Amino acid sequence: MLRIFVAVVCAILACPTAVHAADPSPPLGRLPGTVTPTAYRLQLTIDPSGKDFSGHTEIDAELTQPARTVFLHGNELKVSKAQVIASGSSTAIRYTQVDDSGVARLDLPRELPAGKVTLSFDYTAAFRTGAEGLFHAEVAGDWYAWTQMEPIDARRMFPGFDEPGFKTPFTVTVTAPQNLKVFANAPEANAAPAGAMIVHRFAPTAPLPTYLVAVGVGPFDVVESVAPPNAVRKQPLPMRVIATKGQLPRMQLSAVEGPKLLALLEQYLGIAYPFPKLDLLATPLLGGAMENAGLIIYDDTLLLLDPNPPFRQLRSFAEVHAHEMAHQWFGDLVTPSWWTDIWLNESFAEWMGKKISNQWCPDLGIAASELTDAFSAMDTDSLARGRPIRQEITENRQIAGAFDGITYKKGAQVLSMFESYLGPDKFAQGVKLHLSRYRFGNASADDFFRSLGEAANDAKIVPSMRTFTDQTGVPMVALTEHANEVTLSQSRYRPLGVDALAKQSWNIPFCMARDGNTQCMLFDTATTKASVKGDTALMPNAGGSGYYRFRLDDAGWDRLIATAGKLPGREALALGDSVWSDFIAGSGKFDRVVAAARAMSVNPERLAVIDLGYRLKGLADTAFTADQRAGYQRLMQSIYGARLAAVGLDLRPGAHAKEPASTQALRQSLVPLVALEGRDPSVRKQLLAAAEASLSGNTQAIDPAFRISALVVAVQERGAPFMKQLAATLVKSTDPLFRSDAALALGSADTPVLATTTVDLALAPGVQSLETMRMLLTLSEQPGSRDTVVNFADKHFRRLMDTFPGFARPEAIGLLEGYCDSDSIQKVDALVKPKLKELGGGELRLEQTKDRIRQCVALKQAKGAEVSAVLGR
Repeated sequence: MLRIFVAVVCAILACPTAVHAADPSPPLGRLPGTVTPTAYRLQLTIDPSGKDFSGHTEIDAELTQPARTVFLHGNELKVSKAQVIASGSSTAIRYTQVDDSGVARLDLPRELPAGKVTLSFDYTAAFRTGAEGLFHAEVAGDWYAWTQMEPIDARRMFPGFDEPGFKTPFTVTVTAPQNLKVFANAPEANAAPAGAMIVHRFAPTAPLPTYLVAVGVGPFDVVESVAPPNAVRKQPLPMRVIATKGQLPRMQLSAVEGPKLLALLEQYLGIAYPFPKLDLLATPLLGGAMENAGLIIYDDTLLLLDPNPPFRQLRSFAEVHAHEMAHQWFGDLVTPSWWTDIWLNESFAEWMGKKISNQWCPDLGIAASELTDAFSAMDTDSLARGRPIRQEITENRQIAGAFDGITYKKGAQVLSMFESYLGPDKFAQGVKLHLSRYRFGNASADDFFRSLGEAANDAKIVPSMRTFTDQTGVPMVALTEHANEVTLSQSRYRPLGVDALAKQSWNIPFCMARDGNTQCMLFDTATTKASVKGDTALMPNAGGSGYYRFRLDDAGWDRLIATAGKLPGREALALGDSVWSDFIAGSGKFDRVVAAARAMSVNPERLAVIDLGYRLKGLADTAFTADQRAGYQRLMQSIYGARLAAVGLDLRPGAHAKEPASTQALRQSLVPLVALEGRDPSVRKQLLAAAEASLSGNTQAIDPAFRISALVVAVQERGAPFMKQLAATLVKSTDPLFRSDAALALGSADTPVLATTTVDLALAPGVQSLETMRMLLTLSEQPGSRDTVVNFADKHFRRLMDTFPGFARPEAIGLLEGYCDSDSIQKVDALVKPKLKELGGGELRLEQTKDRIRQCVALKQAKGAEVSAVLGR
C-alpha cells in the first residue's frame, strides 16, 4: 500500500519516483546535448539556522531537437512543482532523479518541437554539513551558509545542466533574515524588505558554468579594500575580505596583500581581471579554496592571519591566493569544454600560483616547493595503475578522481619544464593567445596546444608535450660517462613491487649542467650521446626543471653527492629525489640515501635540507620494524639535530624575528624532524613545557610557528588528560590556525589507547566537520593508531562520510595507505569495494592504495636487512 501511495502522490507532484524498465537509460556521463541552457534565474530562500532551504529556478534553454524526455541534473532536491514554458503556454512536467550521481529526468506530457523553452522548478533541499552544494555551520553561536559546487555539486542547490561546457549568465536573488549579509558572484543590485526577511537581488553574471556559482549568507564581518588601477586595468577594482564575526583583526593582511597578488597576475597575463568585483570569503569547513568568479571561498586558515603568521601559513596564503586568483582567467574566463580537460584549469593555476606567489615574496622559498610537489606526483605516477594528466572522463563517478596530484602537481611541473625549454617569453605568448582567443568561452586541450604551437613556432613542441599529458609514468634517464661523452638512455621508472609494463618513451626536454654551463636537448629517442666537457660533477637535471628522474653510476653519484651542500636548491632537490628513487627501485643503496641526507642537510635551501628527512619519515611510518625505528630516531637526531643546534632554538614569540626569513623558516621545519622523528629529549622537554604553559593561558609561552610540534609532544607524553583539555580549548577558540593545529595534534596520538580518545574527541559537539576529517586522516598516519581509526571508519562509515566534502570523499581511502603487509591488500579490498558507490567513485584510488602496499612490502623484503645494518651502526 505504501508503494501505491507514493506512486499516486508523485503522479500529481513532481517528486522522485522509481525508474521503470521502459524508461530511457539515464546518461551517467555527459548529457545527450539535446538541450542547451542560455540563462538561469535562481531565487533562493536561505536561513542558515534551519535544516532546509528553498528555491525557484528558471532556465532559459534551446531544444536542439523535438523531445518528450529531457535529462538534466538535480541531487536530493525535493521538487514540488516543475513546468515547461514554450510558445507562451505553461505545461506541468514530471521531475525524477534517476541516478545517485544527481542525474534527473523530465517527462513531458507531449513532444515539444525544437526551439526556445523555459524550464521552471520549485523545490526544497537540506543544507549539507560538509563542504558540498549549499552547506551550513554554527560558528560561535551564529549560523552561516556557503557554497562549494565543484565538481558536480551545483545540482545539490538547484536543478540545471551541471557541466562545464554550458556557460550562461546567472541572475541570483537570495531572500534571507534581516540581520544577515548576503554575497554572490556579481555585485548586489538592490535589497528590499519582505516581512522579517530581506530580498537581495544581484546583477547578472558574465557567462559561467554551474560549478562557479556561489553565495555566502550570515552575520559576516567585512573589510573593504580596493585593487588600484595599473598598466593593464585602468579602473580601480572593489575587493572585500569577508569572514565570520569577530575575525576583523585577522582579515587585514589579506585585504592589504590580496590586491598585490592580483596585480602581479595582471602584469604577467596582460589581461585585466575579467569580472566587476572580487570578494574573498572565509569558511571553517572547506579545507582548501574555490575559485568562484568574483567570490572566491577559502578555508579560514588561508584567509585569516595574525599580523606575524608562521611561515607555513604565510606560504599557504600566498600560494593558494595566487592559485585561486589565477583561476579567474584559467577556468573562469576560459573554461574546459568537459572534465577531461580539467587539467587546463588546475595545472595552469598551480603553475601560475607558484610563479606569482614567489614573485610576491621570494624569501618564502616557494619556487623550490614546485619541485617537491612534483616529486609527490612522481611517486603516484610510478605506480602500476595510474591516470594521465589528460584523462578521458566518461562517467560522473570518474570526475572527482581527476582532482589529484597528477592533475595539479605533475601538470604544473610539465608546464614549468616546457616553459624552461621554450623560454618564458614564448611560453607566455602562447598562454596569452589562448586566453584572448577563448575569452568567456570554452576550450579543449587541442585548442591550447594550437595556441602554444603557434606562439612557439616549433613543430616539435606539441607532440613532445603530449608524451607527458597523454600517458602515465615517469621517465628514467640513465647516464654513463666516458671521458667527455655521456650516453643517455630512457625508460619508464619502476619501483620495487611494480611489475614491468609495456615499453614507453617520451620527448624529454633534457638539460644537463657542469662547470656552470647548461646543455639542453629534446631527448626523443631510446638512447643518445652528448658531449659534456669538464671535470666536476654532472647534474643531469639542470635547474631542477625536468619531470624525470635520473640514474648515475657509483662514481657519478659520489661526485654529485659531494657537491650537495653547495648545489642550487632546486638541483639539490632533484639530486635527493633521484637518489631516493634509485633506492626505492632496488638499484640504489640505503647508505647512499643516508649520505645524501647528510650532505644536503647543510644546503642553504630549506626544502633541500629536509626533503630526504621527510621521505625517511614516510618509510618509518610504514615499513620500519620497532628495532629499526630506534635506529631511525638516532639517525634523525644525528643529521638534523646538528643543523638545529647550529641555528638555535628559542620558542618564545618573536624571539627570532630579526633573523633572515630563510633562517627562521629552516628552524621551523627542523623542529618536527628533531623532536617528533628524532625524539630528541632536550627539544621535547622544551616543547612540552611550552605546550602546557600555553594551554594554561600563557600567551608568551610559544610562537605559533612551533605550536603543532609542541602540542604533538604533549599529546604523546601526557595522554588523555591533556588531549581532553586541548579539545575543550579547540571548541572554544575563534583562532582558525590554533583550531587546525590542535586538530592535527590530536590526530598524532601514537598508541591504540590514545587513538580511541582521539576518535571520541573528533566526534564531540563543537568540532567542525573539517577538523574531524583532519584528526582521522592524521591518526591513520601513525603506525600505532592506524588499526583503530580504520576499524572506526568501517563501523561508522556514514558518519565518517558526513565529515568529508563531496569532492574529497575518495580521499577517505587514504586512511588505509599506510599498511605494509600482504594480508592488508585483501583487507583494503574488502573494506573499500562495497563502499565505492557511497564514495562517489574511487576505483583508481583503491587500486593505487593496494599498489602502494605491494610496493612497500617488496621494498621491505628486498632492502630490510640492508636498512637494519645501516640503522644499527
